[in-house]
Amino acid sequence: MNTQDLPEDLFIKDPLKDPLLNLELRISKLLHWGVSCAEALMLLGWITFFDFSENPLLKFQDYKEESLQKSLQSALQDHHWGLLLAYAGLVLLISLPILRVLMTGIFFAKQRNQILALASFFVFVILLFSFTLGI
Repeated sequence: MNTQDLPEDLFIKDPLKDPLLNLELRISKLLHWGVSCAEALMLLGWITFFDFSENPLLKFQDYKEESLQKSLQSALQDHHWGLLLAYAGLVLLISLPILRVLMTGIFFAKQRNQILALASFFVFVILLFSFTLGI
């Protein structure tokens, strides 16, 4: 089959002029940079958190159960910036899929695809509730 046989409007001459393709491109760039920033924050946090003058794995010999709230409070009080950076990177990494679902819902709404837009927003609300409730 030849491309000359296909309708002309099937191909987009300039993808950046198509607003839906442009939105999808921005979403992919946002996810790319979000993952890169989360990776950098966590790596920097882990590097500064460890004390390399001794065996860094010794801290993991004894497991001490501690709530996230208590861990964050003690990190703030003791100025453990490495741990806080690692947590910030983790929060950023976890929030990216939620943001992706929201932006996909916006994408479908702009396409006037109501069923997929509602499904995306429904999944978004479920994700928010699950993270809020700790499920």
